[in-house]
Amino acid sequence: MFEAKLTSKGQITIPVEVRRILNVSSGDHISFNINEHGITIDKSNRPLTIEERFANYDITTSNKELEENMKEFDMGEDKGEERF
Repeated sequence: MFEAKLTSKGQITIPVEVRRILNVSSGDHISFNINEHGITIDKSNRPLTIEERFANYDITTSNKELEENMKEFDMGEDKGEERF
């Protein structure tokens, strides 16, 4: 088992043994996956999916604002098909 101390700024130094196992070095991105069993740490070597990027984003207020703004947008009437 490996341990690290949390600083007052919320930072930790990942032990060298863990960095070797993950094959990470300075500048690499690391992902933290939280589930009912605990937390896993992985090297992030892929871009985040749309779901991962917006997992904690509350879209309910944004949808309401968008809906209100779209009501103000006049699309005009459909007059039939255009002929050239």
